[in-house]
Amino acid sequence: MFERFTGEARAVVMAARVEAADLGHDSIGPEHLLLALVGPGAGVGSDVLRSSGLEAEHLREAVHRRHPAAGFPTEEDAQSLRSVGIELDDVLARLTESLGPDALTSVPSPARRGRLRFGPTAKKAVQLALREASWLKAGQIASEHLLLGLLRCDDAVVNALLGEFAVTADDLHRATLRAIGRAA
Repeated sequence: MFERFTGEARAVVMAARVEAADLGHDSIGPEHLLLALVGPGAGVGSDVLRSSGLEAEHLREAVHRRHPAAGFPTEEDAQSLRSVGIELDDVLARLTESLGPDALTSVPSPARRGRLRFGPTAKKAVQLALREASWLKAGQIASEHLLLGLLRCDDAVVNALLGEFAVTADDLHRATLRAIGRAA
């Protein structure tokens, strides 16, 4: 499927996988594609996002706030235990004391084992990128097509992340089409 992708677009897909793994997430989502697109070397897609005020590090922090690393224990777990009179910190301390300091980190997450797959919305974004490239009569799928596909998904998380930077999907869509026009 990726044979029609430019080198930059392939790099974006690989960077999305790295972003998801680095954040400890169990699958590649549209937010990871957005992170990869704003990164260095992502071509026209990156140029459009950066000129709209998105910065990789601030975006990564926003993604982490909205979607913390998967696994136990979460803050929700701590609150649930607290509601029945159990302090999570005490439980973790006892486990560490009994089983050793690596007891809770010895089993790698699916992301760390290399089983990271595209989630349904990220798959949809890639499929829509193929359509965008076709509609624009492009010979290859480039980062700008990935951005257009991602924007067409109308994903709530991506839209909320963009909103934190006072940017809308429609604004980015228009800016991307303008950038493609200048590049042609």
